[in-house]
This record gives sequence, C-alpha cells and structure tokens, in this order.
Amino acid sequence: MTRALADSAVLLAAYLAAFLLRFDFGAPTWGWGPVLCGFGSAFVLGWAGLLLFRCHRLSPRAISLRNLPRFACAAAFTVACQLLLRYAILPDDAFIVARPPASVAVMAGVLELAGLLALRYVRRLQLRPIEVADLLGRGETEVNTPAVREGFRGKTVLLTGAGGSIGGELARQVRAAGPKRLILLDISEAALYQIHAELTERGDPDTLLPVVADCGDRALMRDLLMRGRPDFLLHAAAYKHVPMMERNPVEALRNNALATRTLAEEARAAGVGTFVLVSTDKAIRPISAMGVSKRLAEIFVRDLAGGPTRFCAVRFGNVLGSSGSVVPRFRAQIAKGGPVTVTDPRMERYFMTIAEASGLVLQAATFAQGGEIFVLDMGKPMTIVSLAETMIRLSGLRPGRDIPIVFSGIRPGEKLAEELGVSAAHAERTGHARIFVGRIPQLPPEAVAKLLTRANNLSQRGLRLTVEDLRTLLNEEGTTP
Repeated sequence: MTRALADSAVLLAAYLAAFLLRFDFGAPTWGWGPVLCGFGSAFVLGWAGLLLFRCHRLSPRAISLRNLPRFACAAAFTVACQLLLRYAILPDDAFIVARPPASVAVMAGVLELAGLLALRYVRRLQLRPIEVADLLGRGETEVNTPAVREGFRGKTVLLTGAGGSIGGELARQVRAAGPKRLILLDISEAALYQIHAELTERGDPDTLLPVVADCGDRALMRDLLMRGRPDFLLHAAAYKHVPMMERNPVEALRNNALATRTLAEEARAAGVGTFVLVSTDKAIRPISAMGVSKRLAEIFVRDLAGGPTRFCAVRFGNVLGSSGSVVPRFRAQIAKGGPVTVTDPRMERYFMTIAEASGLVLQAATFAQGGEIFVLDMGKPMTIVSLAETMIRLSGLRPGRDIPIVFSGIRPGEKLAEELGVSAAHAERTGHARIFVGRIPQLPPEAVAKLLTRANNLSQRGLRLTVEDLRTLLNEEGTTP
C-alpha cells in the first residue's frame, strides 16, 4: 500500500511539474482547475502502464539497471495513450481535462520515468542488506572464543584452500588470534591474492606467506612443511560442488581423497602438530562422487593417527553465503525478478554461516587428540524452498506472487536430506555444546592399504572413471557411514 501511494504521488508530481515547465511556472490560460481535473486521465493511464509492465511489483531491493526498459516502456505507454487521445480519438474542441498539450504529455512521461526510478533507488539506499544470519532461523553461534585465541596465538598455521569461502574465513579468524605465522596456500592465484591483500591491510604482512601450489604435489609439500614446521595444518582445499563432481569423478578422487592422503603423509613426516581435515555431512552414507571422495579422505587421514601428529576431521553441512551455496544464486534470481529455482519442495539441508562453521572448525582443532571425526550440531534442518521464501520476503516481495518459485528436479548426486550423525548412539560430547565426536569404526591398516591401492588404480582411468566405480570401491570395503 505504501509503495502504491508513493507511485501515485510520483504520477501526480510529474503531471503538475510538466505543466509548470511548459508554462514557465505560470498559470495556463484555462486556469489550474481543469489542470487538476485532468490529472484523472493521466493517473489512470500512468497506472495502466505500471500494471501492464509489472513495474509495481519491483521492490527497492530488486531494482537494477536491468529494470530500466520496463519502466521506460510504462512511461512510453502512458505518453502514447495520451497522444492517441489527443490526435486520433478526441475532437479538437474536447475539454482540456481529457487532452493536455502534447508537450505536457511527453514531458510528464519523462518526469514520471525519472521519478519512479529515483524513488526506488533512494529507498534502496535506506534498506538494510539481507544478512545471511537472518536466514538461519536461530541465533548465531559465538565464534571468537578464548580457547581458539589461546590455541592459535603464537603458533605457525598452514591453511590450504585459503582463497575459498571457508578457507578465507578460517584465515581471518586465525589471523585475529595472533599467530606467529600464517601460511596461505591455494592453487588459484587470483583467490589467493584477494585474501592475502585483505589480511595484509589488517596487520604485519611479514607474518603472512602466500603460496600458490597444488597440495597434492608431494615434493613441494614436503619442502614447504619441512621449512614451515606448522603447529596446525588446516586442510580446507577441496572440490565441493556436488553436481560438478558428478561430471568429473576422477578429479573428486584425485583432489579430495588422494591429494589429502599425500598431504597428510608429508605432514606426519614433517612433525606437524595437528592436522585438521575440513569434511562434510555428504561423507555419511555417500551417494555422490564428492561425498565418496570426502569419506575416502576421512579414512586416509584417520589411518595415520597414532603418532605425534594429531589427525582429525570436522564434518558440517551447507554453509550459507559460500561460493557454492544457493544463497548467491537465489539473490541474483530475485534481483532479476525471478523465477527462483528450487530442485525439489521436499529437499532440506542443515545450514550454518561461514563464520560459525569456521569458528567451530578451529574450536574442534583445539580438542583434537588424534583419530576423531568431529561433527557439528547445526540445529534443525531447513527446506530449500523455505529458505527461498525467506529470502524473497526479506527482499520486500511476496513468494509465488511477486517472485515465482519453480521446481527443477533433483540433480545428479543429491539427496533429499542430509544427515550429520549427531545422536546419543553415534556421537559423544566435547567441551563445546555444538561439537561432538562421532563414534565411527576405524578400518584396520591392511584394509586402508588395499583401499588406497585401488583408489590410486582407479584414478588412472581418467575420464573413463564413473561415479559408480567410486561407490563400488567404498561399499566393498565396508567404509560407511
């Protein structure tokens, strides 16, 4: 209602301003009374244009330059109708109430277009941006804890995947704890540059070491670890997009599983204090290439536990606002006016913010004794469609009316629901209320050795490797959940 009143005020102001400009701010010969009465036809035609081109549905949040043609068409429609009335329908002696001068009609259309857009852009500047935490439906977990600050202060930390969403936030939180040195490793030069430049502005650049490298390069990792001697190695580098890995299973195997094993072996040889694998809920009873590869990574890392290096893994679910999450895609679709695409109305996921997930990973790292698979309590699951509806409402629009929601079907490798295994039967408590240790049986060394050999052999198949090959590999060894 407020938006409709504001648009009506713009139509009135544009009409009156056009008369003032046309007659040099003086009264027309027929007086202001007929002019005000003539607003009726201008108002009706103006609103007809807004409704015809659906301009009234666009909230300030959704307005962008892409919507300019829509408003221009609405204004042009109003002007065209007024000119049509003047020159083709009404007689020359028709009362001025129904046919203002042509110059007034054109000028009013231009002012209407400028006014409607200006109204929305000004209002947009006043709106608070959608905060990712608003989508959780619960309070956000405190992440800046004394245990994390004390655990990482004065330590040397190596972080892989530092240029990613999770890796970048891990880097920020570790940096805030005051480490002796923070080694940032990523295979993407551009992503690494961004996080290194950001952290350099926050403090002493001499404590930062950016390294462009593949963490599966054994010789390079051996040299880096022997030189750096990190107290903590946070392994966040991975391919995480499920449908993409369904199309590229060999890279999921090589990068997520085998490269992790290589890095873990070199970490043990170099005497790294704590090795933390950032894992996922998709490793539980996995059906996708990404889930299988991360479960293999957990097995390969856990197999090395028992020596001076404390190996552990941390599982959590979807992260709101990360580069691969639905939030950026939904935000872009809403900005375009929809539709918002959801795979299935029944699909649900556990969600955390990037800050929460990263903070709990660091907290779990301080608990590690060796061999744990930590699982995070991520609250109650949320359906993807309810997330989409929440984002639409926070944008000032109405789901299904202003922004349609369409269902595209489940993509390859996706489950309707994920699980975390946080229950009395499968987990035990730690010193943090939202961090648990999963009671997951560990494979004997000979079984892991066999699995590793088969995984290496399968990786040689290249593009011929299928997701079913990976599933069979995992199931044959009894490695689930």
